[in-house]
Amino acid sequence: MRVIFNEIKKIFNPKMVFLLIIINLIMYFLYIEFDIKHFPNGRPEGDIYKICVEMHEKYGEYMDENEFQDFVKNTYNKKLKEINKYIQNHTQFKKYGVKNYNEYIKKFERTYGKYDKRSKEFQNIHDKMVFHDWIELFWEFPQIEDYIEYYKNKDKIMLKRVIDNNNKQETKIKEILSRGDETSIFPYMVFDNYNRLILYGSETILLGIVFMIVPIYLSDKKNKVNYLQYTCKNGRKTFKKKIVAGIISSFIITTVELIILFILYSFNNTSMFFNCSINSFSNYSTSWYNITFIQYIVITIVAVYILVLALTLISMLISSMVGNYIALIGLELPIIFITIKFFLNILVNYIGNIIYAKWVLTLAYLCIFLIPIILIVIVWKKEKVLDIV
Repeated sequence: MRVIFNEIKKIFNPKMVFLLIIINLIMYFLYIEFDIKHFPNGRPEGDIYKICVEMHEKYGEYMDENEFQDFVKNTYNKKLKEINKYIQNHTQFKKYGVKNYNEYIKKFERTYGKYDKRSKEFQNIHDKMVFHDWIELFWEFPQIEDYIEYYKNKDKIMLKRVIDNNNKQETKIKEILSRGDETSIFPYMVFDNYNRLILYGSETILLGIVFMIVPIYLSDKKNKVNYLQYTCKNGRKTFKKKIVAGIISSFIITTVELIILFILYSFNNTSMFFNCSINSFSNYSTSWYNITFIQYIVITIVAVYILVLALTLISMLISSMVGNYIALIGLELPIIFITIKFFLNILVNYIGNIIYAKWVLTLAYLCIFLIPIILIVIVWKKEKVLDIV
């Protein structure tokens, strides 16, 4: 146990920890900060978020048909009266004979893109009201209208997600409709925002893991310490203890960074949607599994730990095989680049997504979990009988 503890101390030496912090800060300011500081991101996302929060407070996680009628009767009609009153009291609208919201929309559609004087004047009134004065009603009300329209057509919206007449996808979506999961009050920007944060967070974690773990065996080789280790049976066990130390260190780094990430994420104020089904018509993603948002979060966290374990073992495997840092960088960089560039988004953001057959990502994670373990066991067995050269 003392050897493992000492190896962990070597991994977390002050210089390496300082550089790890620098890496994390760079990644934060480049990729993560925006999705923390700018959520929801402007309009109309902010208006959609506000509407969904209000619906959630009034109706809970799901909106059934009776609650939908209540939403139309109270929220929609109330806002319609407000916006009609605003238009009626607006002197410039009277000039164009616009008395209510429907007439305003028709007038805007007729004048949009035209360059005659009256059309331009009306467009200027619209632009000033919407983009300069930021009149809330004219941002919020169209989103309420859209939500009502989407709700009425929610079955069609869900069934359109079937790709190439895939029977399994169609069966799953019909199951979602029969369960009523599509009525979940779960706005798409909440899901998208979390997916971006966990993706960039996992990229940051994996980069940090590689940076901290790769020297674990190579440093001993450079200092010829491995020659001393090979001279006795207990010394050869150091290889295995380094594996344990590397895994523990990686999990410590991952846990600390995830805690920090979720503390930052808590400021986005999305906890009210944790118990909502992600299979909502208002979310663009559909899952094979009947899970809530909080369950999805837990699954992605588990996925990150599996990826961390795999990359830790691969990094240690490479470290044990190469003889210098140039070879180490030459082997490690392509692996981390390919992982982040081509596979990480699929492995983290598309877990359970019906875009892929149910078995694809399950098999992928099984391979990611087992192959590095098998390889490290093979190398460990060779290390036990390796002669000093």
